[in-house]
Amino acid sequence: TIPTAAWRLESGSIAQSDPTFRSIPAVPKSLSFFFKVSRELLADAPNLDQALQIVVAQSFAKELDRAGLRGSGVDPQPLGILNTVGINQVTNGANGAVLASYANLLSATQEILQDDAPMPTAAIMSPRSLIKLGGLADSTGQPLQRPEALREMKMIGSSIVPNNLTVGSSNDCSEIYVGDFSQVVFMMREQMTLQVAHELFASTGEIGFFAHVRADIAVTYPAALAVVTGVRP
Repeated sequence: TIPTAAWRLESGSIAQSDPTFRSIPAVPKSLSFFFKVSRELLADAPNLDQALQIVVAQSFAKELDRAGLRGSGVDPQPLGILNTVGINQVTNGANGAVLASYANLLSATQEILQDDAPMPTAAIMSPRSLIKLGGLADSTGQPLQRPEALREMKMIGSSIVPNNLTVGSSNDCSEIYVGDFSQVVFMMREQMTLQVAHELFASTGEIGFFAHVRADIAVTYPAALAVVTGVRP
């Protein structure tokens, strides 16, 4: 909480007002999987090592993105933006509403600024919503320009954001995450590692690979973020 400044008379007493801080615990959680590759493929594909590193990294990146946005916080999952206490909420009625303008983004920006948080810098949404916004047109068919307040906001499409959420009687809803995402921190206790198990699957002529990451997610300033729900196509 922010301290309160108070006016005073000349030589008058200075009012005391202490700030209050909260702790944000970070408990590293393990994200892992394993796969097998035949000895023949390892011997015959000279660039397989590089390909394996890429796909493993992509797998971890995708799940960390999902957890950062929508993690439940129920062990062993980290707590993501959606379920963090203090995040601003913008709804679209009991059954959601069609994304027909920039009104949702303006409402989210307003909620954030009313909390004295920084101006939002980005909006993360499903590719469906991103393309829908990009295709908005006025009554003459001309592309609809962004409002000035959103001119500098970066629009990011992510397949992590679902399009099949249920809101009331609608089951085709999505979400939009708006804010200053520098306030979302990934605590990486263990970077990506790939452990090779040469003997575990020897009876089938395969070699096992065990991939690990240990991480947690912390939202340091919840008021700097907002989630728009009930976004229909």
